[in-house]
Amino acid sequence: MYTLRMLEQITQRLPEVDFVFLYDRPSAAAQPLLTGPNIKHRTVLPPARHPWLWQFWNRWAVPRALWKERADLYWSPDGLPARTSATQWITIHDLNFEHHPEWLKPNVARYYKREIRRAALQADHLFTVSNWSKEDIVKRYEVAESAITVTPNASGREFKPGPSARQPYFCAVGAMTPRKNLKTLLLAFDQFKSTPNTEAFTLKIAGEAHFKDTDLDLVYREMTHGSSVRFLGRLSEENLEDLYQHATAFCMPSAMEGFGIPVLEAMQCGTAVISANNSALSEIVEGAGVLVDTYDVPGWTAAMTEITSTYTDWHEAGIVRSAQYSWEKSAALFVEHFEKFRS
Repeated sequence: MYTLRMLEQITQRLPEVDFVFLYDRPSAAAQPLLTGPNIKHRTVLPPARHPWLWQFWNRWAVPRALWKERADLYWSPDGLPARTSATQWITIHDLNFEHHPEWLKPNVARYYKREIRRAALQADHLFTVSNWSKEDIVKRYEVAESAITVTPNASGREFKPGPSARQPYFCAVGAMTPRKNLKTLLLAFDQFKSTPNTEAFTLKIAGEAHFKDTDLDLVYREMTHGSSVRFLGRLSEENLEDLYQHATAFCMPSAMEGFGIPVLEAMQCGTAVISANNSALSEIVEGAGVLVDTYDVPGWTAAMTEITSTYTDWHEAGIVRSAQYSWEKSAALFVEHFEKFRS
């Protein structure tokens, strides 16, 4: 989402600049999501679907394409550097692989640790998506603060506020991986359902499993009130908006986020937010939602109980906070730096 939304704005703001988009699949280049008179689409093979192929793509295939295009600037929005003499800008979203390599496949974690460190030290300029991520990169890789520009994420689309009266359910959105810490939410919801006057409440979880989370499966199987949990899978934008708009509260128990787009989406809908108090989530939610210690199950239970009667108190605060973030603002920061580059 970051790449597409940023480029939508950047290419429009710089109509006199020629852009070449590089793809690793012919199908993506043949049916691009973004077109324009100053945009050229080019397939660079092989398809990069494995760390070894990522390395080949970034060290040989991409540099060759940049040389053929006579590129002055290469921007890598996924944190991975290319071996090129062109000016190179790189967006590093977060360093979760440094803090918790166990959340990724071992070969992927090793590749990221090596290559993204290389990116941080060799890039001509870095971008990231939150002040928390910036501070983390500065500390971990000893990069100067002036070498990093924060271009925050924003909502994937403009979501509309829902009704003031909400339905009796909590929702969560995101990939079902250990990083998202959904097991804490399930444990807390099970305790919540054991308290009086909660019979009607359900927990709705939207998202797909990237790989099997055995701890989450075990927690779910052992729940007393597991029948009140709904796993919705991946939702369309319309169904996702409906999920946010009618929820009593949106829950984000993730153990680490470089940003946390679903938080903003829920806030746009005027939905109360309960979030883990860590990483960039604290930065986004503080003052506009309820923050709870990440793995504090009783704390999450208490927050869910309290918000059933106070959720309307957060309606306006969430809408105001979400309005502070936009792709237009973030792209403007990128373009401002580009103007300095070419001056």
